[in-house]
Amino acid sequence: MLLTTEDQLVNEIADWLKKHFSAELLSAERVKRGLLNEKWIVETNKGWLFAKSYHPERFKMHDPEFRGKIENALQLQLLFYQSGGPCPEPLTLDGRCMHILPCGRYMTVMTCCPGAMVPAGKIGEHRMHALGRAAADMHTVWDSAMASGLGAAVPPEEPVWRLSREELERTWEVSWEAARNSSERVRNALQLQKAIVDSLGDDDFKPLTAGWAHLDLWADNLLFEGDALAAIVDFDRARYSFPALDLGRAVLSGTLSERGFHKDAVVAFTEGYRSVRRLPPGSLLRAIKYDWCIESLWWIQPSFESSSMVPVRFAEEMIHTAERWEQLDALLGDI
Repeated sequence: MLLTTEDQLVNEIADWLKKHFSAELLSAERVKRGLLNEKWIVETNKGWLFAKSYHPERFKMHDPEFRGKIENALQLQLLFYQSGGPCPEPLTLDGRCMHILPCGRYMTVMTCCPGAMVPAGKIGEHRMHALGRAAADMHTVWDSAMASGLGAAVPPEEPVWRLSREELERTWEVSWEAARNSSERVRNALQLQKAIVDSLGDDDFKPLTAGWAHLDLWADNLLFEGDALAAIVDFDRARYSFPALDLGRAVLSGTLSERGFHKDAVVAFTEGYRSVRRLPPGSLLRAIKYDWCIESLWWIQPSFESSSMVPVRFAEEMIHTAERWEQLDALLGDI
C-alpha cells in the first residue's frame, strides 16, 4: 500500500527526530489550522513537540532567498526564547532552525507551549497587559541583537510594508472595478475605504521607526493560561519592518469588536508595553492607522464575504475601524 503524503511526512519526521535527537515518535496529531502548511502536535519519549512542514504551494520554498527569510524569522524566535520570552524553542541542527526531509520538504520542529487561544476581540485587560509587556520585551531583544550585529539581526536595506499613496490608490481602483457585481455592503466598504485614503495627508505616509517585527501578532498566534500570556507563536512572517505594526495588529485583534474598541483593554496593553519600552502618547493611534492602511488593501476585497473565517475576521476589523475613523483621535489619541 502506497503511503499518503501525510504518512510519508510523519514517518520522515519520526526518522529525523530519532537520528538527530534520539527521540522516539509515539503519536502525531494533525493540527488543522492555517493554509496548506502541514502541522502536527508530536508526542515523543522526550516530551511534546510541534512540527511544521512548509507546503511548496504556500511559500516559495524553491527560492533560496525566501527560505533564508523564513530561517531568519525562526532565528529571531530562537533569540526571543533564549532571552526568556514566552514562545516555543526551535530545535536547531548545525545552528539552523529549518531542516530538509528526504522527500524534499522543508520543515521546522519546536517545543510545545501550554495554553489556549482566546477569541479575537475578547482578550481582556489583564491579558492585553501581559501581551503588551511581552511585545515590548520581544522588540527590545531584537533591537539589542541588531545593535550587537548578530547574524539573525542584520536588516536588509528596505523595511517591508512601507506605505505608498500610489499603491493604495492603484490597488483600490483594481478592487473597485472587480466589485461591480458585489453586494452593497462590499461596495459601501470600498467607498468608505476610498474616502479615508483620499483624506490622508503627507504625514500619514511617513515611515514609522524601523526594526524587527513579528508582523502576525493576532489572536490565533497567542496562547494564554488564565490571565498570563503563555506563548507567542508563528514567527514565520517576522521581518525587518516597523515594530509599531505589531502594536496596531495586537490591539485590532485583541480589543476590537462590532461594538468598537474596548478602551480599557487598549490602555492596559500600552501600560504593559510602557513598563518595558518607551511609547510616546499618540504612537499607538498612528500604528493602528498605518496598519489599517496596509491591511485594508488585503482584506477589504470584493470576495471577502465568501472567504473563510479568518479573512472575514480581518475584513470586519478593517470595516469597524473605518466606520470609526473620524472618532479615533478622540477615542485613542491620548493613549
